[in-house]
Amino acid sequence: MNNFCFLLLRLLYKNKVIGIIFCILPLFSFAQQVFVDIDEQAQNRIMEKPVEICDSYTHFNPEQVNKIDNERQIPAFSLYNNLWDTLFIRSEKIEIPFFDNQLKIILIQEGNNSFAFPVSEVVSTGYVKNKNRQHTGIDFSVSKKEPVVACFDGVVRIVKKYEEYGNTVVVRHYNGLETLYAQLDEVNATTNQKVKAGEVIGYVSNTNSNKNKNTHFEIRFLNEFFNPEKVINFQERKLHNNLLILTPTDFIFIPVEKSISVIKREEINPNSSSEKLLLDTPKTMPVFHTVQSGETIYRICTKYNITEQQLRSLNNIKGDHITVGQKLRIK
Repeated sequence: MNNFCFLLLRLLYKNKVIGIIFCILPLFSFAQQVFVDIDEQAQNRIMEKPVEICDSYTHFNPEQVNKIDNERQIPAFSLYNNLWDTLFIRSEKIEIPFFDNQLKIILIQEGNNSFAFPVSEVVSTGYVKNKNRQHTGIDFSVSKKEPVVACFDGVVRIVKKYEEYGNTVVVRHYNGLETLYAQLDEVNATTNQKVKAGEVIGYVSNTNSNKNKNTHFEIRFLNEFFNPEKVINFQERKLHNNLLILTPTDFIFIPVEKSISVIKREEINPNSSSEKLLLDTPKTMPVFHTVQSGETIYRICTKYNITEQQLRSLNNIKGDHITVGQKLRIK
């Protein structure tokens, strides 16, 4: 073996052209490889395989947390076509209500807690959207055991384990966004749990002191992911603005390979009989109104012959503040 290596080195030294090709060839082969981490089709792939229960909980009693009692407490329930899927991250295609190719979302409304940065560590991999290298969110490089917290107030929709995502928590927020926290080592949340911004929903640990571990973070709207940097300034660890403006080019629209029913009665509150739950809720085509200059909640309600209570409930409006260009669900 030593003689072979010696002869190979002599050949490369005498023939520089062969040597250059020999050195470049591995780099060329590497450049042709397609890098895929958690990509846009990952959710469709895992829908073909069984969903598992998270295999690691902290000292956490699911029976002692504050849970929702009925569908009226589900954030943006009607906006999601009455869908509250507790098994799959993305299971139904929902039309995004753009107006003039824009969608405006108020991130923190009156009465809600302020934004909380999800992990107190640095970004290792950013969002990537192209045909050769796809990454649907942000990875944080973790050097020690770190808590992972909810970014906004909301309700936990999913606590499951998936093949590519690992232990995963998905929270739907009152602003209509959903945040996803994957590759968790320990879980500190349960389905239908109310959470506040900054509340710990899990932990990620680094058991190897020589190599950091990554935890994966995504932001989605109506089941479609987009670049979290549209919402969060990851260098300054804060929101860019309280008004988020999205366009169709911010999304990659992909097919859903499988749809699933919504929710079982006992998954919310087995003792609740006062409210009509999801399986009994008929689906209707939503109607939206874009707020114009000078309009008030009262004027909009008068125009569509609905009550202020109905409008506030459909859009989770707690105060009187609405913004020009804001999309409001009317029915």
